[in-house]
Amino acid sequence: MYAMNKTYGFMLLLPILVACATNANSPENGDGPKSQSMGNPDSFTQVGRGITVERKGDTVIYRGSLTNDGFKALREASSGQPVTALLIDSAGGEIVVGMDFGAWVFERELDVVVDRACLSSCANYVFTAARNKVIQPGAVVAWHGSAKQPGLLEQLHKVMEDNIDDKGLSRRKKSREISRARRANIKYLTAAIQKQNTFFYRVGVDEYITRIGNDKYGVRGFFYLSVEDMATFGIDNVSAPDSYTNMESRALARRVGFPVTLVRLD
Repeated sequence: MYAMNKTYGFMLLLPILVACATNANSPENGDGPKSQSMGNPDSFTQVGRGITVERKGDTVIYRGSLTNDGFKALREASSGQPVTALLIDSAGGEIVVGMDFGAWVFERELDVVVDRACLSSCANYVFTAARNKVIQPGAVVAWHGSAKQPGLLEQLHKVMEDNIDDKGLSRRKKSREISRARRANIKYLTAAIQKQNTFFYRVGVDEYITRIGNDKYGVRGFFYLSVEDMATFGIDNVSAPDSYTNMESRALARRVGFPVTLVRLD
């Protein structure tokens, strides 16, 4: 993660990039990582609030937002014995960290299984990077933007300026803070876009899948696509139930925690 994130932490404030830091079905604990051996190679780690990493044979199970600490725990759980699959339930996370997760999956040619939800950065970078992609009954993979989202830089500036306003600074100090924040935003987003371009070229996926529902079809929030429509963007080897495009929207929203709209390409 870039240094400016440590200073401002703005990405966690933007719903366009982070759906939710905690999954409703994950245990919550803010006391830091706690590991419990379950017999080699099985293990369980409570990384932080709502984030867990579990190892079961040749599968690692990740639940919670995509964070640096979670990524570290995931790598540790995967060391030693070979891992062939990642089962994930995540509402997303900061985009650069999400790309790190995705590169790790791609380099190891892992299968990815979604058993509830893979949203935002999880859909952008983890799901797209998998060798084989499995969406279990009742689960969903949904997008709502990326580093190339129109108007994103302006949103970053607005978040930072609102944060600075709350500090009660003098006009002169406020102006300096805003200038520094704007430069940091531009530097961050420029680097993130470059990294994202490289990522999607490497995995062979058209980045526009991350925002077509919002840009072309006017969806405000999360959207998902059929297996056939995903393939048009280069997302292949996807298996999902026949009922995937017929899920009842209210039941899906209750299960996932967010409204999700099905988009059918023209």
